[in-house]
Amino acid sequence: MDFSLASAFEHFTAATWIIATTLLVMSVLSLGVALNRAFYFMRARKQSLDFAGNVAGELEKANVPAIVSAASEDTYKFSYLARIVRDGLVDAQDLKTKGQLEDLSTVGTAMERAVLEEAGMMKKWMTILATVASSAPFVGLLGTVFGIINSFKGMEASESAGLSAVAGGIAEALIMTGFGLVVAIPAVWLYNWAIARVEGFNAEMGNSASEMFDWIKKNKAAF
Repeated sequence: MDFSLASAFEHFTAATWIIATTLLVMSVLSLGVALNRAFYFMRARKQSLDFAGNVAGELEKANVPAIVSAASEDTYKFSYLARIVRDGLVDAQDLKTKGQLEDLSTVGTAMERAVLEEAGMMKKWMTILATVASSAPFVGLLGTVFGIINSFKGMEASESAGLSAVAGGIAEALIMTGFGLVVAIPAVWLYNWAIARVEGFNAEMGNSASEMFDWIKKNKAAF
């Protein structure tokens, strides 16, 4: 009696192969999303640090046009810091044009909105990770059900309850259970990692917006 993995695959039915393929696609999707978010986070952090270093001198000189110009460059299109700074300064410039610079409430609102939109961009595609993490065990369990059904069919066909009659179906059921867990566990880890990163960025963005708002209040004359 052959209990190898290859032998177990020979007992897979069309339904089982569909479920196994679904799990494989879910695994590829979760890995793809995790890699996408990792690259996005790295670019956002690097470009924000570069932007901070490049405009530090202009902030000291209160050179608002130069800061806005730098923040609008494509070089910093993934920088959350550039977006927050640009939106706050542009709104303050608009208030200056209207002669309403004494009330900076809309400046704070503009930067808060930028923080929320950037956080939304960072969470993009992460629902896929959450979906895979929560549903993969149940998809695997569905494969397990089909495996058990095949075991009973084997018993019926051989008119025996011996191990040889049910071995294929049992192996199929166990493989599908394991496959579901193998897909789900990394997805849970990756989702928790991504959420932790986004929460960290949220804290940084909130602090950056607060510091920029204070800078604008102190440098109204620069507008």
